[in-house]
Amino acid sequence: MEKKLHQDAHYDLAIPRHRLLQPITMNLITHRLAALRAEMEKYQLDAWVLPSSDPHNSEYMPLRWKVREYMSGFTASVSTMVVLKDSAYIWADGRYWLQAEQELAGTDIQIVYLGKPDVLPWNQWLAETLAPRARLGFYGATMMVKAMADIEGTLQSKNISLITEHDVVDAVWTDRPGFPMEPVFAHALEYAGESAAHKLNKVRAEMRKAGAQAHVLNALDDIGYLLNLRGGDVPTSPYFHAYLVLTEDRAVLYAHLARFSPGLRASLAEQGIGLQDYDGFFAGLGTLAGQRVLVDPAQSNMLTFATLRVQGCTLLEKRAPSVLLKALKNTSEISHWKNCFVRDGVAMVRFLRWFYEHVGSGQLTERIVSDRIDGERAKLDLFRGLSFTSIPAYGPNAAMMHYGLKDGVDTAVQAEGFFLLDSGGQYDDGTTDITRTFVCGPVSEDQARHFTLVLKGMLRLSAAIFLHGTRGLQLDVLARQALWNEGVNYACGTGHGVGYFNNVHEGPHSISTGLIDQAIVPGMVVTNEPGVYLPGRYGIRIENILLCQDHTATEHGKFYRFEALTLCPIDTRVVRKDLLGAEETAYLNAYHATVLERLAPHLQGEDLRFLQEACAAI
Repeated sequence: MEKKLHQDAHYDLAIPRHRLLQPITMNLITHRLAALRAEMEKYQLDAWVLPSSDPHNSEYMPLRWKVREYMSGFTASVSTMVVLKDSAYIWADGRYWLQAEQELAGTDIQIVYLGKPDVLPWNQWLAETLAPRARLGFYGATMMVKAMADIEGTLQSKNISLITEHDVVDAVWTDRPGFPMEPVFAHALEYAGESAAHKLNKVRAEMRKAGAQAHVLNALDDIGYLLNLRGGDVPTSPYFHAYLVLTEDRAVLYAHLARFSPGLRASLAEQGIGLQDYDGFFAGLGTLAGQRVLVDPAQSNMLTFATLRVQGCTLLEKRAPSVLLKALKNTSEISHWKNCFVRDGVAMVRFLRWFYEHVGSGQLTERIVSDRIDGERAKLDLFRGLSFTSIPAYGPNAAMMHYGLKDGVDTAVQAEGFFLLDSGGQYDDGTTDITRTFVCGPVSEDQARHFTLVLKGMLRLSAAIFLHGTRGLQLDVLARQALWNEGVNYACGTGHGVGYFNNVHEGPHSISTGLIDQAIVPGMVVTNEPGVYLPGRYGIRIENILLCQDHTATEHGKFYRFEALTLCPIDTRVVRKDLLGAEETAYLNAYHATVLERLAPHLQGEDLRFLQEACAAI
């Protein structure tokens, strides 16, 4: 179970504890905004948009592309900033409201609470707010096509100009980091389960169905998946910066050439994959002149679209075939992933025993806890890094759904209330994401009740049987109903897809109150993570990863079920048994029996005794 050394084990554990680019002061933000507005004036811009995206629409990005964070000091993973001549706004959804209030306090940046009634998305707000003939600016390489397509009609009716060729942040960010240059490495066929050639041929088949002669891909997780390649451009996702152009008879990968070893270059050539320099991508699109090109507007940046149109290409705007192919895990991936969850579960159990032994000592802090779980994972075989920066949150801090440690701040863990830990790992044979809420000592009646209701919703969704064609929206109510009965809700989704040694957040499916028109089908994995978040009081979340499987087929159709892949005990000491139904209690006990059966052979001594007690039936 322990980690073996890899020659290419450069994908490391160096997760920045404080995600700001440098210590931020209110004066510094004011200075940067003034400098940005001076650049806007040069180009006569009325508004400038800073999205949370790079040219590839990546969720996690290297420092180079964190322009919104640089300009505001707001560290959330997802939000959009709009700077006008005399005001600035940040659109944040419910996951980040409390964080935004804390991090933007004292600035002149106004928070827009996305998700509240009558609150428009940033693009619609801009389209309605800007005066006729206004000039709206953003860097076209970092703005996805769909964001502008949604408001194209309004912009045209008001004769609003889009200025996309300038990256004005460069003039303000004088010490802006360059591109990461970590080596690219192969994801072994043993774990990938399918060769790159086989995957590319599947995509070509879909291209032919669409009548496309070429396909251009911007999304880094899709490119890595299709080519069985990984990199280390960000600490928590095995990406490398690249574009991919696919035609019927060739594949060209545009990436920084120095990152490829001679052996990897030869391997790519043998697979019919050409290698060109990253900076030559837009010029290279000239080879597609006049062709019918399949492009995904949700994943493609506006500069890519504009360049193809200049080349006279006919753009076939459809979801990239790789999005669904990637989401449907093959039998080899599933088999290896289950082994991965055993190792990750062992690390969690060792951590849990240590945590409960020390929680009353007065010596635990959030940082110590985070370092401990990160260290336990780092010992494991096939470990490549964390799948996201661990979220160790005690007491009121857990009410922030995406709380993170900051330099100079380290909250002590008391022998009372709850501690929430959301963490996960990247391994050659899978990606993990697990949240557990630990009982640190006495809790209030409300805390025990809310903990039980969160668990109840999590169990109901885990045990769901559902008909073919069911969307995540239809399943979401199973996780929320017990909380809704009490007038409680959580302002985020219930579950997201998970990549396989890839992005921890993966589409096209999800479980949420939003309408996403993608059925959940066998081979898809999705998290199940309901919660309660009460600002200033506490937060509770319990999360497992589920695999969709066939259940039965009758004259009424095909029915599916979930298998829990995550293997880790759930703290049951404050569970209100009277609030759980018989089926929910049976599912919980059966789950713990499986956890014990799968993990016990890999533990011994005190760790094994702890596991046995933690998995006892209620």
